[in-house]
Amino acid sequence: MELAIAGGGTGGHLYPGLAVAAAVKQADPQTRITFYGTKRGIESRVLPGMGYKIKYISARGFLGKSWTAKIFSPLWMATGTIQSLFHMISNRPDVVLGTGGYVSVPPVMAAWVLRIPVALLALDVMPSQAVRFLARFAGQIYGGFPECARYLNPKSQVIFTGNPIRPEIGRIARGQGTARFGLDENKKTILVFGGSQGAHSINVSVLDSLEYLDRSGYLKDIQIIFQTGKRDHALVAEGIKQFATKIKILAYIDEMPHALAAADLVISRSGAGVSETLACGLPSILVPYPYAASNHQEYNARSLEQAGAAMMILDRDLNGEVLAKKISGILFDQKKYNLMGNAAKTLASPDAANKIADNIIRMTGK
Repeated sequence: MELAIAGGGTGGHLYPGLAVAAAVKQADPQTRITFYGTKRGIESRVLPGMGYKIKYISARGFLGKSWTAKIFSPLWMATGTIQSLFHMISNRPDVVLGTGGYVSVPPVMAAWVLRIPVALLALDVMPSQAVRFLARFAGQIYGGFPECARYLNPKSQVIFTGNPIRPEIGRIARGQGTARFGLDENKKTILVFGGSQGAHSINVSVLDSLEYLDRSGYLKDIQIIFQTGKRDHALVAEGIKQFATKIKILAYIDEMPHALAAADLVISRSGAGVSETLACGLPSILVPYPYAASNHQEYNARSLEQAGAAMMILDRDLNGEVLAKKISGILFDQKKYNLMGNAAKTLASPDAANKIADNIIRMTGK
C-alpha cells in the first residue's frame, strides 16, 4: 500500500500523523509512506531522522497573518497543489490522509483531482478551517472528540476514534522519565510547554507563580520541566536563578514521552496535544491560545474542563498568582488530583492510531 500523509507546520499536526504512520506500518509492514510538508515547518526537522520520505511543497496559511500574507497565500496553495499533483501522478498513493493544518490543503486537493481516496483527522472539538473546507472531499473523517461532528457537514462520514498519539506515550515508567531529565522521582513534577514555539504569556506567568509558591511553602516540594521556546529561553534561564528548586529548562523538548512520564501536572496550550496528556492520566491547567483559528483551543479546553480532567485559564486572565493557586490546589489536594487524573484516563483513547490505521487499510480494499 502507498499512503500519503499531508500535514505539518506544527507538532500538533505532525505527531498525530506520525502516530498513524507507525500504526499502519505495524499492521502492514510493506506499506510505503510519504509525508507532504514544507521546509518551514517542524516536519523538516523531525522527519528526515525518522526514515520517512518527505515531499516538500509550497503552502502558507492566512489566518491571523498580515494582509500581504493573506494576498499571497492562495498563490502558495495553488503552487503546492500543482507540486502535489505532479508528485502523485508519478507516485500515486492509495489513500491521502490529511492531518488538518493548512499544509494538508494542497495534497488533499491534488488527491481529489486524481480521484484518490481521502481521509482526514479532525483533531479538535471545533475542527480546523482546513478540515471544515476539506471535509467535502473526504471519504472518512476520524474525530478526536465526539462533539466535532456537530461542526461538520451532516453528510460527512465522521468516525469517533479519539486522537492518535505516539505509541510510546504512557508506556514509560516515571523513574525513567525523571532520570532522563536529572530530576528527583519523589518530588512533584510540573511539565510546562506552550507548543512548538513556546508561549510567552505562559512562560512569564509560570516565572511569576514561583514567587507565590515559594512564599506559601509549596515550591520546595516541586520541580519543573520547562519548554520555553527559543525566544524566551534566556529570559526564563535568568528568571529561575533566584529559586533553589530544580527546574530543567529547554527551548524544545525532543523527548516528550519521557517528560510526560515524569510529570504529575501539565501546564500547556490546548491544541490536539492534550490527547497525549489524557493518555497519561494527568491533570492539566490549560491556557488556550487566544488567536487560534476558530478559537478551537478554547473549545478543547472547555470540553476537558467540563469533563473534570482540566482547569482552564483564559490567556487574558493568566498571571502568576492565579496560576500558583491552581497549581497548589491540584497538586496538594489529593482528592481533587485523583478525580482529575481519573477523568483524564476516562477521556483518553490510547488505541486511536490503530483504529484509524485499520480504517485506512480497509479504504484501500487491500
